[in-house]
Amino acid sequence: MKILVKDLNLDIRAPRSKSVYHRELIVNFILGARGAFLEEAEDDNDDIRATKSCLRELEKTDSGTLILNCNESGSTLRFMIPVALAVKSDAVEKLIFKTRGRLIERPIKELADCLAPFGVSITKNIEANEITVTGNIEPGKYVIDGSVSSQYISGLLMALAKFGEESTVEVTGGVASVHYIELTVASLAKYGISIVREGDTFTVPALVNAAVPDGNFEVEGDWSNGAFLACLGSLIHGGSAKITGLNMDSVQGDMAIMKFLNLAGISYLVEDGTVFVQDSHINPVRQTIEMECGDIPDIVPYMAVTGAFRAYKTVLKGIKRLRIKESDRAKAVTEMLSAIGGKVTLEEDIITIEYIDKVPDKISLTSSGDHRMAMAAVLCAAATGKEIELDDIDCLNKSFPEFRKVLLKEMTC
Repeated sequence: MKILVKDLNLDIRAPRSKSVYHRELIVNFILGARGAFLEEAEDDNDDIRATKSCLRELEKTDSGTLILNCNESGSTLRFMIPVALAVKSDAVEKLIFKTRGRLIERPIKELADCLAPFGVSITKNIEANEITVTGNIEPGKYVIDGSVSSQYISGLLMALAKFGEESTVEVTGGVASVHYIELTVASLAKYGISIVREGDTFTVPALVNAAVPDGNFEVEGDWSNGAFLACLGSLIHGGSAKITGLNMDSVQGDMAIMKFLNLAGISYLVEDGTVFVQDSHINPVRQTIEMECGDIPDIVPYMAVTGAFRAYKTVLKGIKRLRIKESDRAKAVTEMLSAIGGKVTLEEDIITIEYIDKVPDKISLTSSGDHRMAMAAVLCAAATGKEIELDDIDCLNKSFPEFRKVLLKEMTC
């Protein structure tokens, strides 16, 4: 597919936050809500469809084996293993989680080690793209390595909120992406479940006399995709992006994109949840942009591409977890920027990018089957002002299907 991004003034609403949406669905289900909120909506992305599908499967009570299809959603898998163990009926002896893409290869050992003392067995079948889980969980003290993924901790907090006795989750090895845990705590607090954190130990209170929610909830705009749109607006030659539906008081970690825009010297306007960003090519190039990204891995590809055209040197630190996403994003970003004339130095936990002042006449990029990298490729097209060849945009359905429609309508040749 050929993509050309020039002279476009986008007016687009940020999609519902995938992170918030997952949590609202699960917390409502755990607390007893049933009904229409689990039905698929037209604007649901693939990851949300996966979580809804798993929750609908858990409504079954008389089957010895439940099949839960996680598709490519790491959030769904890591949340649903403890949640399913907490809410399944005694008649269910085995849970089989089906996966696609690289999901079967992504880490889950830390969760398996945490649950093993409770008699839970988690077994991967790489060839079949399946993970089999047996056993049960109960209230108690859980100890988990939090250095790899915050999703383990969020899944445990939501699952343990189901029980009528207090539990604790002790996190070792540091807490990765703490903002996502804060989202989980906020989702539970909304329904009267107050998680208490002392250091790296989280206490989940006993569920007593909680009201059953009705499944009606609002989901704020997504700052991960909002970050992409903001970067896009700054890179479109002769264009802009008006992004609506964002919560400027959000605890979503990816709101850190606003800090990056400031570091990059990119001007923007904010009013009533609307962010307006326009072509920044006329702004002076910065000497250096340096940012810690350990808690915001999903938006590193966007910052990397934008930084390559906004500073003589961009240093993004804390990027090692990019290697275990839908693609090896550290490698994919390096290859993508190199393909458009960039010079990139990749270390274990740091990526350093030099300013791009000359781009090739012909550019061909790959999304690596990764929705974030497909969006990074769109940013490359905007930044260079050139027509590029992109191998795949269908992966955008994972998180931002509405933008795929915009891409097909406005930016393809």
